[in-house]
Amino acid sequence: MRPAPIVVEKDALGAEGADWVARALKEALAEGKRASLALSGGSTPAPAYRELAKRDVPWARVDFYFVDERFVPPDHPESNYLLAEETLFKPLGVPPEHIYRMQGERTDRDQAARDYEKQLPPALDVVVLGMGEDGHTASLFPGNTALQEKERRVLAVVGPKPPPWRMTLTLPVLQSARKVLGLVSGAGKRDVVRRVLAGEDLPAAKVQHTQWMMDRAAAGQGQ
Repeated sequence: MRPAPIVVEKDALGAEGADWVARALKEALAEGKRASLALSGGSTPAPAYRELAKRDVPWARVDFYFVDERFVPPDHPESNYLLAEETLFKPLGVPPEHIYRMQGERTDRDQAARDYEKQLPPALDVVVLGMGEDGHTASLFPGNTALQEKERRVLAVVGPKPPPWRMTLTLPVLQSARKVLGLVSGAGKRDVVRRVLAGEDLPAAKVQHTQWMMDRAAAGQGQ
């Protein structure tokens, strides 16, 4: 069953998102093992990551993964790793051995994806997703053959915007994650939010247990 969306004020989206992730991580950690958190890039998750760095979580027992990454070096402005490093890893002082980075600087894109598959846990505990105006999530775009993938856990794909090549987790990985938070903001997402919540055949609708959290503009409740 698809969870009802959580609608918050725009200025509260980062803090509310951070609280949700912190609670989910603590629940996973309460089972006495390490917890895994997979991060997406983009301007909407960034405030949540900054807030998350302030939350009281046993961070020494958390391993960090990535939902997707552009095939760029880790210091490139378009790198999702760079965003996470600046907003979360550096503020927390996360040691490198707890960060499983998608190696977007590699030229053999398929092998890079296959190598990342080997690093993933059997199931991710917590995943943070976003949603594009075309209904994509991760780097799974409408009409892409990657949406039909059943076996591979990570793929190299081409997106519609430059830089085109991406590495992404596939639907089996996202669908098997224990808890998934989707963050959405802005009136420009209003139409696609409505379509995803209605269950239309869009990539973001295919991870049905995602808890979508959005500001009022994205929810169609104001500007």
